[in-house]
Amino acid sequence: MVKLMLDGLKRTPSSGESALQISHVDAKLSSNLEAIGKFQLGKLLRVIGYCAQAWFHRFVTAADTFYYVPAPGLRAAVYRDWIVMFLCRPLFKKVIFHWHAAGLSEWLETNSRTWERKITHWLLDGVDLSIVLSEFARGNAESFSPRKIEVIPNGIPDPCENFAESLLPVRQARFRSRKAGQQTRFTVLFMGACTTAKGLFAALDAIALLERRFAETRKPIAIRFIVAGDFASEEERRRFQQRIAEPDLRGQLETSGNDSIVVYKGFVEGAEKQELFREADCLCFPSLYPAEGQPVTIVEALAFGLGIVATRWGGIPELLAGANAQLIDDQDSTAIAAALEAAPNNDATLTNRHLFLDRYRVDKFVRRMTDVFLVVD
Repeated sequence: MVKLMLDGLKRTPSSGESALQISHVDAKLSSNLEAIGKFQLGKLLRVIGYCAQAWFHRFVTAADTFYYVPAPGLRAAVYRDWIVMFLCRPLFKKVIFHWHAAGLSEWLETNSRTWERKITHWLLDGVDLSIVLSEFARGNAESFSPRKIEVIPNGIPDPCENFAESLLPVRQARFRSRKAGQQTRFTVLFMGACTTAKGLFAALDAIALLERRFAETRKPIAIRFIVAGDFASEEERRRFQQRIAEPDLRGQLETSGNDSIVVYKGFVEGAEKQELFREADCLCFPSLYPAEGQPVTIVEALAFGLGIVATRWGGIPELLAGANAQLIDDQDSTAIAAALEAAPNNDATLTNRHLFLDRYRVDKFVRRMTDVFLVVD
C-alpha cells in the first residue's frame, strides 16, 4: 500500500508552493513472512542505516515532514519504532503516522510492561497527523493523542479493468448454471498469510463439512478450495499438510489438476494472482488476526465481484459495509460452512464490483492522501 501511495503521489500533478516533494527511504527489514516481528541483529543495523538516510533527506533535500507506518503489537517491532522515533522525530518539523495495522494500544494495555508502555507513549504521542483506515481504527490512534486524525480507506488500481466484457458474463453464466441445478464447480479462495489467526485451518474444516453436506444432499456442485500465500512457520506448514491428507479432504494434496478439493498455490502475485481471483467464486477469509486493519485481499475480492465470507473482526465489517457478504462472529467451522453453503445461490457479483468502484479505487485513495498531506500544519 505504501508503494501504491508513492507511485500515485509521484503521478499527481502539482505546482507552486503546494507541490509535494517526496523523499523515500525504502526501509525493508524482513525477508519473509516468518521473520516479521522477530528480533535479528541484521535488522537493527538496517534500521540505523535507514535512519541515517532520513537524516540525509532532512539536511540535504530539506524534507521537513516525517511520514511513518507504526508497528502493531509485536514487541520487536515496537522496539524498532523506538529507535526510529528517537533518532528521527526530533529533526522534523511535522510527523505523520499512517496506521496500517491495528492493535498497538490494546497490546500496550494488556501485554506490555509498565516501562515499555511509558517509553512508547513518550516517543509516539502527539504527532501532527494520524491517518487510519477506518473508524474502527480511530481508537488506536486516539490513544497516542495526535493533533489530528483522518480516516482514509485503502485503494488499489483496478485489477480487472475489462470486468464488464470479460468476467461478468462468465460469473453470470456460472450462477445461472447453479440456479438451474446443473453440474457445476464452486471455487472458494483463501488468499493471505497461511496462519491460524488468518483463518486458514478454520476454513479447511469448513470446506470438509461443506463437502460432506453436498455429498449427503446430492447437490450437483463440486467444491474446490484454493489456498494462496506463504506460511509463517514450518509448524503451520506441516499442520496444513497433515490436515489436507485426512480422509474428509480426500487425502492427497494436489498442486494442479481438477480432482482434488484442496489446491495449494504458494505465494502468488501479478497475472497468476489475478487469474486465481477470476477463477474463484467466493473468498473465505475468517481472520482473527489481532492487528487486522483493512485486508487488501478483501478489496481485491470486491474488485473481481466475488462473494465474501469473513469474520466480524477488526476493520472488516466497516470495509464490507454495503457489500453482499456474509459475516460470522468467530472461527466457527460450522458457521463458516453454513455461510459457504448459501454462497452458490447468492449472486454478489455486481453489488461487490460496484462497491469497489465507488469506494476503493486507487485514484480516490491518492487524492485524499494528497489533500491531507498538503494541509498538515
